[in-house]
Amino acid sequence: MSTQPDHDPQLTHVSYVARDIEESAAFYESVLGCERLATPHLGRQEDFVADEDIKIQMMRIGPVQLHLWNDPAQPIEAVKFAHFGIHVADFEQVYRVAEERELFTTVGKDGSEPQVFDFNGTAQMYIQDPTGNLLEIDYPDISELDRSTFAKVITRETSGPGRHTYTDIDGQATPL
Repeated sequence: MSTQPDHDPQLTHVSYVARDIEESAAFYESVLGCERLATPHLGRQEDFVADEDIKIQMMRIGPVQLHLWNDPAQPIEAVKFAHFGIHVADFEQVYRVAEERELFTTVGKDGSEPQVFDFNGTAQMYIQDPTGNLLEIDYPDISELDRSTFAKVITRETSGPGRHTYTDIDGQATPL
């Protein structure tokens, strides 16, 4: 008997807590080109301990949704290693906006100098949203980019059978 489910799991959404829903939604629109979706009003939820309504804004990132929400009964603290990666078509433009708005960060700490990682040929950078949530911004082939655009490029590599893969925009895992 197989322990594997008999269906093809698909990621539907990621939920991030946001201090200010409007500010965060505007960030995801203006920096990454995400689209706001019509969003239901949650109001008060029995399973939330809150004296205020729960607010949520759903955003589209390709075929997946990002749910920005607040929990007014809980202190907001961004976890500095938890993140999700977003493939962007214009990595250089996102870099310029991130540099202009001082959005760069690194895993585990707030703020950093503008930097790009050449990770086995993939371009990566880490930025944070207005709440401080960590985002990894990816582009599949750093050789296609104008490296003079970036203040600093740091090379990272893995090797052997556990080498990382990058899942391209079509969902096909490709070795790096």
